[in-house]
Amino acid sequence: MINLLEESPVNIAGVMFMAHPKNAEKVAEDLKGFPGAEVHVKGENGSLVVTVEGLEGEENQAKRIINTITDMGNVPGVISSSLIFHHNDAGLPQHQGKKL
Repeated sequence: MINLLEESPVNIAGVMFMAHPKNAEKVAEDLKGFPGAEVHVKGENGSLVVTVEGLEGEENQAKRIINTITDMGNVPGVISSSLIFHHNDAGLPQHQGKKL
């Protein structure tokens, strides 16, 4: 769970993956193995709701998140993937060294 009032910026993406229902459990396990990834929902139809978060102290979170999502799309059994949500609060005043 992220806290949007954290001192360091939060960078998170929500992705919907589709897999054949009979392969969904294996695909979900494979996706959970990626850094910063968490599988939240596994639908009976093979849909998987996944978040990929930037890691604390990571120099270029956005690039790693993009690369991770791309690599996840190449996991055997993944039929498709769609970026559903992205949040990056690096532009907030507290992340720019400004007092609130």
